Amino acid sequence: MTISRMSDKNSELDTLDAGTMEFMKWLANKDTNSENTLIIVKDYFDNKYVILFDKSILNNVIVAYREGMPYCVTCNTDDCGHVGFAICLKQDYDRDDQAIF
Repeated sequence: MTISRMSDKNSELDTLDAGTMEFMKWLANKDTNSENTLIIVKDYFDNKYVILFDKSILNNVIVAYREGMPYCVTCNTDDCGHVGFAICLKQDYDRDDQAIF
């Protein structure tokens, strides 16, 4: 079964802006493992892909970097909230030169 859009699955992360906002919540709470965030970062491979867990759909999500551009394999799009989150995560990683989750 191919998932064409997460919005079909009632994800709360159906826009780039929603992903950016969720990243800000995650960043503010990453040291406390807050239950208030919809995304858990499971693994990050610089310039390859990131594995996220989306609590709104209770599923793992893979965002791959293709020629430096993020693409959500799970949603089959480049403009969902998972991509927005992944863009911010990469920027944070590039700034700090390490991924902490």
